[in-house]
Amino acid sequence: MQAHQSHSGGLPTRIAALAAILAVALAVVLMIGGEGEAGASTSATASGSVKISIKNFEFRPGTARVSPGTRLIFANNSKTAHTATRRGSFDTGKIAPGKAVAVRFSAKGTYRYLCTIHPAMTGKIIVR
Repeated sequence: MQAHQSHSGGLPTRIAALAAILAVALAVVLMIGGEGEAGASTSATASGSVKISIKNFEFRPGTARVSPGTRLIFANNSKTAHTATRRGSFDTGKIAPGKAVAVRFSAKGTYRYLCTIHPAMTGKIIVR
């Protein structure tokens, strides 16, 4: 008697396909969660460092939640100069492509900032 091969793939194939679909769905949810102000945040403890990447005319993450004493490193990963500026609070000056500037935040508060060269580029730092 010969064994009959099923073209439906059987249970192991269906489980593998379902796992692949779930993995793709999870990746999409994580990518969507990283967009926008609420989802695009990071946090750090006091005296730690947080990197804010400047790429594609965006600050990433758009919102950083940090403890007092945290050092934020603004790293320009684009091909043009940018700044991270909040008038009266801090100003990185022009950050050349491939360069980085660090700023330490000690006072609690919310700091909305922008790139003075490209004012549509904005971000927010929450020190709590």
